[in-house]
Amino acid sequence: MHLKTLSFALLSLISAGRAHESSQYPYVPNDLQCAEGSLPTFVHNSYMYIAPLDKFTNITGSFFNIAWEGGCPATVTTGTDNVPGVTRGGPCLGGTFNDTLTMYSAHPDALHTRTTGPRTHDSRPRSICGGQATYVDFISYICSKDQIATYTGWSELHVVSMQAIAGAIGAPILAGDCPGA
Repeated sequence: MHLKTLSFALLSLISAGRAHESSQYPYVPNDLQCAEGSLPTFVHNSYMYIAPLDKFTNITGSFFNIAWEGGCPATVTTGTDNVPGVTRGGPCLGGTFNDTLTMYSAHPDALHTRTTGPRTHDSRPRSICGGQATYVDFISYICSKDQIATYTGWSELHVVSMQAIAGAIGAPILAGDCPGA
């Protein structure tokens, strides 16, 4: 399935219900308050690749650069990139997206970001194997009227996105022990 088509299909599955707004900035609870007729859907994906963390964060580390995940670039931004409270948005095949960065925690061996919009999304790439490999996981909390389609769509979007990044940086899958172990 084409990445932009998949992104649009996912946007149409998400109800108008939003995640809790933060009362103690920048904390945003993970529990969703979904609109009537929709239910919370949780999608967790994890990946391990033989490549240093910075190879991934060079592509995924900017909140303003969302094109790597779904193919729909942010055309409107406010604030300073990677500072909690900053926003991004834009068109995506007839729909629109609007996200707010609520957490950005960068360290030499890990990056943890959280965004809210029509869903809450955590992205957590981490260095493993003494810096030789990277473990990435995504957790998405989404209100949806069709949980199965939403789960399948978001899971597929993450798989396709990570395969594209791994291919671009020449990172093979880490399918077991650390390299050289």
